[in-house]
Parts: sequence; C-alpha cells; structure tokens
Amino acid sequence: MGYFDCSREPKSDIAFADMRSFYTSVECVERGLHPLRTSLCVMIRADNSNGFILASSPMFKKVF
Repeated sequence: MGYFDCSREPKSDIAFADMRSFYTSVECVERGLHPLRTSLCVMIRADNSNGFILASSPMFKKVF
C-alpha cells in the first residue's frame, strides 16, 4: 500500500451528533439519576422561553 498525503485533502470543521443522548446520560449519572428514566435536557438560555436544546435524554424525547 502506498503513502497517502493527508495535506492534499480538503479541510473542514465537523460537528458530531449526540450519540444516544450521551451528554444527558453523563449529566444524569453525575446527578445520581437513571439516564433512561429521567426526563432531562441540556439547553442554553433556560431563563426565558427562547432557549435552544443542545441535547436531551430518551425520556425527554418521548414526553416532548
């Protein structure tokens, strides 16, 4: 197999999707809550009704 020059490939930023609610699962565990039975979302600007949900637990997705 030959040498592959990565410097010639296009460069771009990549955003990863939340895999199976990983971030909310970690937050639930940190708070002593069950990740699959807890309705939890991680959001910005929670002080008003215009917040943006960054991640949500499976139960939150089911309820809302």
